[in-house]
Amino acid sequence: MANILQDRKPATGHGPALPYLAAGLLGLAGVGLLARTSHTPAPRPAMNLQQAVSDFDAGHLTAATAAFRTLAKAGDPHAEYWYGHVLDRGLGTPVAVKAAMMQYAKASAGGVMQAGTRLGELYLDGNAVPPDFAKARSYLTESARHGDAHAALDLGRMQREGIGGPADPVAAYAWLEVASFRGNTQAQQDRDRLLPTLSPAQQAEAIQQATEIIPVVASKPVALPAKT
Repeated sequence: MANILQDRKPATGHGPALPYLAAGLLGLAGVGLLARTSHTPAPRPAMNLQQAVSDFDAGHLTAATAAFRTLAKAGDPHAEYWYGHVLDRGLGTPVAVKAAMMQYAKASAGGVMQAGTRLGELYLDGNAVPPDFAKARSYLTESARHGDAHAALDLGRMQREGIGGPADPVAAYAWLEVASFRGNTQAQQDRDRLLPTLSPAQQAEAIQQATEIIPVVASKPVALPAKT
């Protein structure tokens, strides 16, 4: 079975990369870590998620993690996502992937699509936890339907390879087209390689499916969890 995550590029030294975070979340981590010098102002007490993320951005990882934990315990789904992220990556706290997955699951149930995408990838990759392709496909499908390009990419690859369910090259093409619409270059390459393998009838059906999905996806937000 092909490793459909093998071409993901690591963005930090804390674990597998997540391209959907590369331009935002992990960028914050990188800037924050570089900012940890003796001249960095001391963090203010984080009273809300915005302040906690500001602390994270400034490299005050311990303070940010404590705030994420407190806010997550209060039931804020975005804080649950961030707390899951720091646990997942070992930022300001030891790595604890299983605990991170619990936070991601809560955040996903609260509507944070990136949490579902990360859960899907963890279950798909099968390194931190035993692989569960059915769960991976379920989480990635939900996130893809809510507009996450990398969930759509992974879902398209799973459907192409028949991972977690029957192979469906038509649906695979449709989801790769959706991810391409969101600007994912890996999906564009996969889509273009898949197209010649489809019959004319399959191509027409795949394009029709993508045409029906894209307007729904286009109405969804693409930003990372809000700093509110």
